[in-house]
Order: sequence, then C-alpha cells, then structure tokens
Amino acid sequence: MTAEELRKRIRRTDSLPTISSVAQQLLSLPLDTEAGERELLNLVESDPFIAARIIGMANSPLFVPGKQICKVSDAVMVLGLSRVKSIALAIALMSPIRVRESKVFSLRDLWLHCFSMALGMRTLAAMLPRETRPPEDMLFLSGLLHDIGYLALAYLAPAEFDEFIRRMEAHPEESPLEVETGIFGIDHSELGEMLGRNWDLPEEVLGVIAGHHDEKYHPGNVPLLLARLIEIITGEGAVRRPPGELTLSMTEELESIGLKPENLDYVRETLEDLREQIALLADMLAG
Repeated sequence: MTAEELRKRIRRTDSLPTISSVAQQLLSLPLDTEAGERELLNLVESDPFIAARIIGMANSPLFVPGKQICKVSDAVMVLGLSRVKSIALAIALMSPIRVRESKVFSLRDLWLHCFSMALGMRTLAAMLPRETRPPEDMLFLSGLLHDIGYLALAYLAPAEFDEFIRRMEAHPEESPLEVETGIFGIDHSELGEMLGRNWDLPEEVLGVIAGHHDEKYHPGNVPLLLARLIEIITGEGAVRRPPGELTLSMTEELESIGLKPENLDYVRETLEDLREQIALLADMLAG
C-alpha cells in the first residue's frame, strides 16, 4: 500500500472504527464547571470498559490510593479530573483499533511507552515556571496519544506492517522512522496527525503527535519540546529502541525554557523507579 493510499484511507470515515459518542463528548467537555465535572462522571460510568480501567488505575500503587477504590467518583478524587478525562479519552480512542501483535510490537508496549511519555511530560512540566507551564490535561493527553499512528499503520496496512516488524526484528539497530518511510512512504507521526485531525483533537496535541521525532527547533512550542525530550530518554516504545542522548542543541533548547539537564535526569530516574507500576497499568489497559 502506497503512502497516498494510506492517506486516502485515513480520510475515509469507514476505514477505521467509528469514534464513539463517549469520545466525542469527552473531547468537548469543559472541566471548569460543576456541570462539566458531573458530566465527566456520567460519561465514564456509562462505559463499563472505561470505568473498570479508571477504577483499576486509581487502585494502582502508582497513585497511592490509601484505600480500595470501587467507584468512579472515588477514582476521580485519587487521579484528578483532568487526568481522568485524558485517560478516558485515550482509552475511548485507542481501544477500538485492534491489531495483531508480535515480538517487536504489542499494545502493552504501546501503552507502557505512551503512559511513560505522559507521566514524563507532566513531571518535567511541573519544574517549569508557572507562567510557561502548559495545561496538564493537554500534556497528559498528548503523551498518551503521541504514537497513535502506529495503530493506524498496523490496522490499515497489516501486510506491510508485518514486513516492517520483520525488518525491525532482523535489524534492531536500524531507525524505525527510516524503515517506516522506506516501506510505507510515510511514518507514524504524519499518519497519526492525520488521524488526530479526523478526530478533531486540539492543535497542541496534534503538534506533539506530528513532531515528537522532529529534530528541528520550534521556539515557543513548549509541549513539543517536552515530548521530544521525554521521547529521547524513554527510548523503548511501541517499536523497541534504545534510549538516546541529548544533543548540544537540545540541551540549549532545554535551558531556553528555564530547565537544566539535571531536571531531565531526575525525570529519567523517576520513570525508571516507577517502571514496574507503569507496566502493571499497561497490562491492564492493553487487556
């Protein structure tokens, strides 16, 4: 399948599972009113699949609930409104897209990487001056959805995706992006952005999906810079690859927003310490 054929299939509304009404309502849901908060609870409770996973996450040692959580309302108290909205939306968008798995690609690894990205971006952003700190819900959703293009590739072009996986299994030292482009004529970032536009995702989220591997400097785009930095230090992702090292230019970009390499080292260590707990969440979300 050519790149143009993939683009056409993404544009067709019947090529991928239809976005659910729950996802549509979550996308437009404001959380800064009591009515919005009540509607979030109602939406999550109306979908047993999402509700079970939100409650399961709230019971994770990662969030230290202190007691057994059995209700969505209690889960919201543990996780926070914005995080529940982001997680529920990611589940609603990603779960209907079912794909074959392999030694190199699995939904569990995808969730592991995406949740690590979301936590890493939020943790690094918390060190920024308040006036330059992006909204937490936008950062968290960006991290959770940044690799959605892999699901689209696997779903729309399974034969070519199998070829991609076999190539990565045989040559793990190769760049996944270069192999993707060689086989598909397009990479998961571009395809993910197209899919996100079909879903009417916010522009800030689309920017992270499209640019998290981009080596160009984008002055003032703090969410994208955070995503690129966390992508480098997490390394292992939807398609396994080793962590990278900061270049001089990225160190300068980091310092341009008031952070230091030591801040990134702290996030790296934090994610490593939480790896087992994040892995348990990934198992649950992929199930």
